[in-house]
Amino acid sequence: MDSWVWKIALVLGLIGAREFVRLFTPHENGEANENGKWLIETLDSAAIAIGLVLFVIQPFLLQAFFIPSGSMEDTLQVGDRLLVSKMIYRMSDPQFQDVVVFLPPPAAGSPSHDGHVDDFIKRCIGTPGHTIEVRDRVVYRDGEPVPELYTKWSPESGLSYSYDMKIVNGVVYSREYEAPGMPGPWRRNNVPVDEAEQEFITRAKSGVVPPGQLLMMGDHRNNSNDSHVWGFMPRENVVGKAICIFWPLNRIGLMDQISHQPPRPFRAAGTSEPIPLSQ
Repeated sequence: MDSWVWKIALVLGLIGAREFVRLFTPHENGEANENGKWLIETLDSAAIAIGLVLFVIQPFLLQAFFIPSGSMEDTLQVGDRLLVSKMIYRMSDPQFQDVVVFLPPPAAGSPSHDGHVDDFIKRCIGTPGHTIEVRDRVVYRDGEPVPELYTKWSPESGLSYSYDMKIVNGVVYSREYEAPGMPGPWRRNNVPVDEAEQEFITRAKSGVVPPGQLLMMGDHRNNSNDSHVWGFMPRENVVGKAICIFWPLNRIGLMDQISHQPPRPFRAAGTSEPIPLSQ
């Protein structure tokens, strides 16, 4: 329920119900009877509580999301429910290796429903001023390899074996491997670049992430629509930081701890309806 019209209508409906009960409840000595008082107080409490959730907590503090696909496996599994803090990044910027919810840039080609673009969730791998490069499954940050316990590479048919990624002249380029030692052509926004540029990009040193931009990558590296495909994500697109998994019960945990532990087995349990995230 993201529409402000529906949120306002819901709260006004509760207030209207409260007034209806107040007007038509039998009165004793000028006051509503006990049942009427109880119902009026209940509707008052409901209107206040729902108003706080819809107009304060959800827009500015916390929001629930669920994971519909596997681009963040094994850190996040299909069916996981998350709490995302919207306040943290109002006071600070995303940090290296944070798991971040964001509005995808147009180049991501995100599916939309009734004109609404679904949010993405990825890991922040590149922050402004830092050099980021991927060479055959290994991320290098400022020239140093990054230990990444959370990553996954699937061998399934139809997925690339691996990929390289680098920043050249402020643009993200990547090339996928069909098999070990068999890199394909360099691409920009998933479109192959001119033949004349291929050798130049291969020889070029990777540059830094520009100001106001972030590099986002799924933990399931060869099954993720992320920055290696569509480039940088503007800082202004950030929605919030994934804080914890709250459902299913056997998956409960803080995101920062889960990211640096061996993957846990997943067993689906129960259903609920937080907001879905595209991946």
